[in-house]
Amino acid sequence: MRRILTIAFTQLRVQLSERGMWISSFVVPIIIAVAVGFFSAAPVVETQRLDVLHGGDPLAQQFVALLRQEVAKQVNNVPLFEVCDLSAPQQQSAFCQLDALSETHVTAFMRQRLEARQTLAAITLPSDFSDALSAGRTAKINLRVPSASFQAVQTAQRYLDAVVARLGGAVAAAHAVTMLVSGDQAFYERVYEQMQAKWATDPVELRETSSAVDGQLPGTGFGHSIPGIGSMSVLFSATALAQLFAKERQIHTLQRLLGMPLPRAYILTGKLIGQYLLCLLSFGVMIAVGTLLGVRWGDPLGAIAVVLTFTLCATAIGLAAAAVARTPNQAAGLGFLIPMTLAPLGGAWWPLDLTPPFMQTLGRIVSPIAWSQDAFAKLIYYNASVVDILPNLLILLLFTAAFFIFGIVRFRLE
Repeated sequence: MRRILTIAFTQLRVQLSERGMWISSFVVPIIIAVAVGFFSAAPVVETQRLDVLHGGDPLAQQFVALLRQEVAKQVNNVPLFEVCDLSAPQQQSAFCQLDALSETHVTAFMRQRLEARQTLAAITLPSDFSDALSAGRTAKINLRVPSASFQAVQTAQRYLDAVVARLGGAVAAAHAVTMLVSGDQAFYERVYEQMQAKWATDPVELRETSSAVDGQLPGTGFGHSIPGIGSMSVLFSATALAQLFAKERQIHTLQRLLGMPLPRAYILTGKLIGQYLLCLLSFGVMIAVGTLLGVRWGDPLGAIAVVLTFTLCATAIGLAAAAVARTPNQAAGLGFLIPMTLAPLGGAWWPLDLTPPFMQTLGRIVSPIAWSQDAFAKLIYYNASVVDILPNLLILLLFTAAFFIFGIVRFRLE
């Protein structure tokens, strides 16, 4: 065992003595991972305005109150929307910025805010809103959004539908009961209040959640780029084993090793362990950088297991590449082709869930990175334990076994 470790540490020391190895295995991956993580980070949550204009009648005021209840959601303790009642500007918060309303006609003010995209949407209720609903007539609500803002239309329409369902449902129920018993207006108002109280409890509740760690959504930011680019870097380091063997054959270093009184299995094992240690060092540096950038890796045992297993798999891929490549040029080509193919297919550059289904299936079939990325996502974003990622680890071990068997059968030291 001592001789095997001597070969392994000698190889590791020789590779680390080369400046190019430090640049390719550590400096460049860190730069790429930080850049990808920065540009793919989740956007900062900002509060948006919803302008509402009405005639001040009771049901219109109730409409505004219900709308405020609907939009009272927060992400990372930041409110998503603020309802600005333009009919009562003095009672609104400073965030609504209605100081200039007294100097401008209210409809022109709404239009200016929309054109300047200072508000997500402008909602206008008819002046006879209460009378129309009380009489069972249709009350037409005017919704305006900034031009070419499909997302604003969807968002505003969703909240309007919810408010209309609650308010209109209470009114319709009160009308129906009043008509059945031939009640008077006072009876209608009592029934309406009871129906509205029922709706206030939200008989149907829709919860929207977005998993977040330090303000970053799943699959975005450094939580994705660090393990993704790290795994690609490990593949580059592992497939460099093919170039190492080709170079040593060319300068006859390998032949001198074969002339020593050592079993050939010792030489190959020592080389593989040396490359495995280099890959572990490369991945470890990326993990440290990710930690400094705020990535929380979840279960420590799970993160360590993924790193050790994927690195072993990458080393097996390096052996398979060395078994195929016979010349330095062939080795260099494979050393570039393999990582640059398996990385995007496995979701190292972008979340695999964003790709078409057939690409997701292909990535999981051919790229071990898909399974390591999936394991890291479970650990980082979904609080998984090492038990939860056991299927990922087993599949990585299957990849490892397949590549090792292929490499050992095909590999020749000479």
